[in-house]
Amino acid sequence: MTDRPVAGRPVVGELARRLRDPRVRGAVGIGALFLAVQLVALAAAPRLAGSGVSYGSGGDALVPLVLGLAVGTALSLAVIRYGASRRLVRGVMLVSLGAAQWFALSAFLGSVVGAVAAAAGTALAWRVPRPAVRNAVAVVGVAGGAALFGASLAPAYAAAGLVLAAGYDAYAVYGSGHMLEMADASADLRVPSMFVVPTDDGDADANATVSGEGTPAATLLGAGDALFPAMLTASVGIGAPGTLAAAAPLLGSLVGLAALQVLVHRVRGVHAGLPFVNGGALAGWLALLLV
Repeated sequence: MTDRPVAGRPVVGELARRLRDPRVRGAVGIGALFLAVQLVALAAAPRLAGSGVSYGSGGDALVPLVLGLAVGTALSLAVIRYGASRRLVRGVMLVSLGAAQWFALSAFLGSVVGAVAAAAGTALAWRVPRPAVRNAVAVVGVAGGAALFGASLAPAYAAAGLVLAAGYDAYAVYGSGHMLEMADASADLRVPSMFVVPTDDGDADANATVSGEGTPAATLLGAGDALFPAMLTASVGIGAPGTLAAAAPLLGSLVGLAALQVLVHRVRGVHAGLPFVNGGALAGWLALLLV
């Protein structure tokens, strides 16, 4: 008795071979987490909008959005440059994480159960330094923030927020360089402010640094790199419910993420993610308007 060849076996074998490449494995893992944020935000935003949970109407939410960027920057730099209390800064960041999770969880579980689940998630992220745990908590928290801003901003205002954030990210990485300090500070504070996909054969924890030197043990993506495109996706989804309109910025941001991954693996160093992912989301949204 002989085995018959299976048509799909070469394809499966080639896929398995490629996934053994740490770069491919890391890019696929980051892509899955990035997509999860968008889908959860897209599902939660209409529920938040329907229950009246938002920052207001028009462009009102741009104010807390800008304040959030400023406060996050100040807290991270306060730890490194000015020796601020790590416990205090960590506490503020964990409270913010819990609130962001609550927005997503309350949309599906209700206010009370959502609050309990958010508190449990925050405790896990703090006490269990495992990439899988912190990535899961980060997905919920980032999606909650994206859903809240998506429910508060019309697509045009959300797009303005993406342009603003992309410009700030580019300056912080290529201009002042303080984004690298912020990323390392966030990792040291043991708060899931980035997605971490281990790519080595060891048992890497979530405290990866972002020095850009040596062989990376993990593929990283900042939480903001997932939040902002998801915000536009959620906003478009609310404005055109029951259609596939939200697929335009979503797919565009995935293309931008793929381009970012190619750059990261070909050019060593730290690169700004928002110009790629936000640019892709904006291109998808503009293409939708022109159709």
